[in-house]
Amino acid sequence: MDNFTFIDRPDNQRLQLMKDVYSELNSDIVKLFIDFQWTYRNMQKQYDYALDKHDLSESRFIILMFLYHAPNQTLLPSVISEKLGATRATVSKLLKAMEMKGLILKSTSTADKRSLSVQLTETGNYVLEKFLPENFSIVNNLLGSLSSEEIQQFSNLLKKINDSTQKYTQKMEE
Repeated sequence: MDNFTFIDRPDNQRLQLMKDVYSELNSDIVKLFIDFQWTYRNMQKQYDYALDKHDLSESRFIILMFLYHAPNQTLLPSVISEKLGATRATVSKLLKAMEMKGLILKSTSTADKRSLSVQLTETGNYVLEKFLPENFSIVNNLLGSLSSEEIQQFSNLLKKINDSTQKYTQKMEE
């Protein structure tokens, strides 16, 4: 058997050989899936590189954006957790690291002494405003070659893939 590496993706011939063993295999769909994953990973690698240059992760960036747009640039950790779609424990670790970097400030709520609030600091605001132009430039460079019609078509296709993913997730949870 051939030694496959991640950069050595199967071509139609290899997929056809697999179809002889797995009759339900749709080689066009498998190839599209592999190409989609490959493209996403390359795109994400470039994006992660840009985030890393600003000492950010995708989650930290998203949290900064949540805070940036929040009233008084302040949110409760539970709200951040809900918006991020992550567990409170995960968000707690993220917030602790962000506080150590001076991006956010955690303080006890004046209304409820048991509750903490998270506020964007000047440093966090500076990091965010320094990164945002690069963020939009990256997004434009990665997807800017698409026409308006292609953007709409791609958006529709992503929605279909997302719907199928949600159906599959529900099926697996049953």
